[in-house]
Amino acid sequence: MKYTLVVGLVSLFFTSVSHAQITGTINQVVSPVRPIIDRTPSDLKALREQAVRRAQSAVNSTETLASGMLDSIPTPQFRAPSATTVLSTSGQPVIKEVTVENGFLAVEKEWLFLGSEADKAHFDGANIELQRAQYLPSLSQWLYQVRVTGNADEVSAISNSLPEKLQSQLGRNHIYLSQSQRAVKNVENNAAKSFNTASPQAKVDTVCQTPLRIGMVDTHVSPDHPLLSHIRLTQETFIIGHNQNNKAIKSNNANKEENGEKASTVAFSSDHGTAVASLLAKSIPASSQVFNASVFYSRNSVSQGATLMSLIEGLNFLASQQVDAINMSLAGPDNPVLASVIKQLDEKGVQIIAAVGNEGPASLPLYPAAYPETLGITAVDKNHAIYRWANQGSYVDFASYGVSVDAAHPKGDTVRQTGTSMAAPRATALYACFLRAEKERKGALIKLQHLAVDAGEPGRDSIFGFGVLP
Repeated sequence: MKYTLVVGLVSLFFTSVSHAQITGTINQVVSPVRPIIDRTPSDLKALREQAVRRAQSAVNSTETLASGMLDSIPTPQFRAPSATTVLSTSGQPVIKEVTVENGFLAVEKEWLFLGSEADKAHFDGANIELQRAQYLPSLSQWLYQVRVTGNADEVSAISNSLPEKLQSQLGRNHIYLSQSQRAVKNVENNAAKSFNTASPQAKVDTVCQTPLRIGMVDTHVSPDHPLLSHIRLTQETFIIGHNQNNKAIKSNNANKEENGEKASTVAFSSDHGTAVASLLAKSIPASSQVFNASVFYSRNSVSQGATLMSLIEGLNFLASQQVDAINMSLAGPDNPVLASVIKQLDEKGVQIIAAVGNEGPASLPLYPAAYPETLGITAVDKNHAIYRWANQGSYVDFASYGVSVDAAHPKGDTVRQTGTSMAAPRATALYACFLRAEKERKGALIKLQHLAVDAGEPGRDSIFGFGVLP
């Protein structure tokens, strides 16, 4: 098979250190790898195009390559959950979700705009109301949250009142969803044993001889789990209705302080983020730093959602920490505001690595995985069989173990998780390892490509990408 590199299988070297921390002061800080490395875009597009050209030398076209596997797939679609009204812990409505274009979810009548301070003057019209203006220092831009006050909840209701050069920079305050199935309790292994078992991930030499700095955008992480004891965890909260200390804060709409009482807060879960953090921790050396931007609220007992506003605030925070890479185990619609932020982070040298989504091979592309700057990660089982509900498409770059994976649970034990969410952390850790070793983004991507074991059709394909990361 092409692009296959057989690697020696050795155990990861983890030393014992003090318990994971959630404080602002961290001893033995891991220095950022930037600005030692180049700060240019990652050349990911060039690597993908090269893979396509090589595949075309063996078949007539990429369409011919895929036709034998995908003939039976129906027209792409997206199956979003039903919109709901998210209540505060006191029973007051805080987020009113609505179903919008292509079946995606968004906050009712809320839109976002990324621009300059002077652009604020344009958001004071008859049909719109400026709710919030926030400066994002890591992006050197202002983020504006506006609300349609009339009956029309569509882009034309706002864009027609803006100068032409600004109209393309407006997007809904979309809702993005975590990408894993309901967890299954692991009755075979306790927390102390689960990551010492002979799993594909535990055997690979990740070349991590020095600690890493990795960011993640997820739910809150339970910091006291024993599987996180060898890393240093810092997290800040951007969940609507919560400030960075998990206390209620003011907002300009449904979540206001009244009669001297604290503002209402929404419920949030630590399940998904704790699982993702433990899978990152499994693949990185002791004393590595993990920075978590907590953005998800609980939609119900099994589903977590994050507003685009929260996502961008979280990404701004992680960029300020000069992380080597950012793991995003979430998915949702294309949005010009999110696309702009991802592009800016890429230009700053930050690699986004994201789950491709769990909507199946017939799904529309999901984002941020489908952005050209992002590494899209799909899930396979221990036999390298593709996860049946994993998205497929030209934006799939790598596959990783993500079916029935042992991961940490906030209660201190482990559960078995499945989904592309669970596959992305392994790829994030490997990329960060290679970046430290190569001191250059393109070199790190090439090492990932060489490490991947080809699967499916020879060469890069729309199911496994470049191949399966061990």
